[in-house]
Amino acid sequence: MGRRILKDTRREEIAQALYRCLLQKPFARTTIKDIAKEAKLNHGMLHYYFKNKEEILLYFLDWIVALHLDDFRKWVKKQKLEGRSFNEALSLALDYAKTKITLNEELAKIFIEVWEIALYHKKVRTKLQYVYTEWIGELVTIIGKKTSKKNAAMLSVATIAFLEGISLFHIMLSDIYPIKEILNSFEKKIESVINDK
Repeated sequence: MGRRILKDTRREEIAQALYRCLLQKPFARTTIKDIAKEAKLNHGMLHYYFKNKEEILLYFLDWIVALHLDDFRKWVKKQKLEGRSFNEALSLALDYAKTKITLNEELAKIFIEVWEIALYHKKVRTKLQYVYTEWIGELVTIIGKKTSKKNAAMLSVATIAFLEGISLFHIMLSDIYPIKEILNSFEKKIESVINDK
């Protein structure tokens, strides 16, 4: 039992090390040695936990989605979204996504890198589809209380796509466009679209 816990802990430390590496340079230029050094492990020891860099990336995506979904679910309980009005719950959830994910420049930088990899790498694309499916599902749960499941799914996909695009714009164009103002305006529009259904 102790070995399994240690192995899981080490794998998580390696995922965190990859996170830090990706903030410094692209995945293609990040070596196993870079990741091992950042994780404070001998690079030969890193191969005990992962076969290759691709396996680390796939684990990393599982780790990061679990981390953020867990944080979101804890936040939902703490905010008692279930007991709030639909508009208030949606507004709070969108605000959470805005501050914790969309405007998180580190996370955006890493996901831009992962999107590029996913264009050419089927396993990474499949894993990324899983990541987005999970987030869409969380939003469908909230929006689905006010509209049909089909409309909730369509609006959730559109909302996540918009937030991801804004995340990119926040990094590239925030000195040109009022990104936070655009986000606030979008939030009001999505609420009015749902309330009109």
